[in-house]
Amino acid sequence: MATIKKVSGEDFEVVYPLLRQLNNSHISKYEWKQLFINHWGAQEDYFGYALIDRGRAVGFLGLMFSSVMINHTQHKFCNFTSWVVQKESRGESIKLLIPVLRLQGYTLTSHTMSLDTYFIFRKMGFRDLERSLVIIPPLPKLRGFSKSHRVMVNSPTIAQFLDEENLKIYHDHSNLNTHYILVQTKHAQCFIVATRPIKKNLPFAHLHYVSDLNIFAKCIEKIRLVVCLQLKAAALLVDKRCLRGEKISRSWEYTLPQPRLYKSDYLNKDDITTLYSELILLNL
Repeated sequence: MATIKKVSGEDFEVVYPLLRQLNNSHISKYEWKQLFINHWGAQEDYFGYALIDRGRAVGFLGLMFSSVMINHTQHKFCNFTSWVVQKESRGESIKLLIPVLRLQGYTLTSHTMSLDTYFIFRKMGFRDLERSLVIIPPLPKLRGFSKSHRVMVNSPTIAQFLDEENLKIYHDHSNLNTHYILVQTKHAQCFIVATRPIKKNLPFAHLHYVSDLNIFAKCIEKIRLVVCLQLKAAALLVDKRCLRGEKISRSWEYTLPQPRLYKSDYLNKDDITTLYSELILLNL
């Protein structure tokens, strides 16, 4: 019978053969190893649980911990990064999940689901977080190019314009493969964090965080063109819930293969971003 073990950074080589079985050719060994580094100073000193049988890892449930300020309150997150179990040990898969469900005081999230794990998580009380992405190609209306606002992409001066909350987000992700956008109007600004994943052999700019939706919507014509040109992206990607009903012209929706999920006694889905997740670390 297999036993459960907390996984530390030193266990990466033991678990890596399981991660390779996920067959994602876009993810290098270096990128997988990022899941075993405490990038955000979390108090938790482990990165998931391994299922060990006769000294060999036959299963792994990856976890990523973070503490995020939301609505002026600090919230603890536990994000599922991966779940893989050898075929002969799948009858014991649930052992990996049980200790996580016993955690108290955390919002649980899962952004990368298989069909099988989606139904398991739903039975465990998880709710749908996101079902669709909005695709915004660089097709602006010329009248959207007002001189009253500007869009900066990866400028070294961006940090000096940020308030305390957004500056923390900036520093938390500054050593990762992220891109920063700042939209400035005469009286306000919007800070955006993006990655540049490759999907169906095309590069996209995935916007994981938008600090001010009103400014984003007002300035979208310039944002969509400038960001796509600067990052050499085919289009912007935004989680539909992040737009909160805002309609973007000349855009369309893409339905995710499986919805993202969350479980929380403290937050609703509009409060949750993908900033502190494997979507950024693995550039998914």
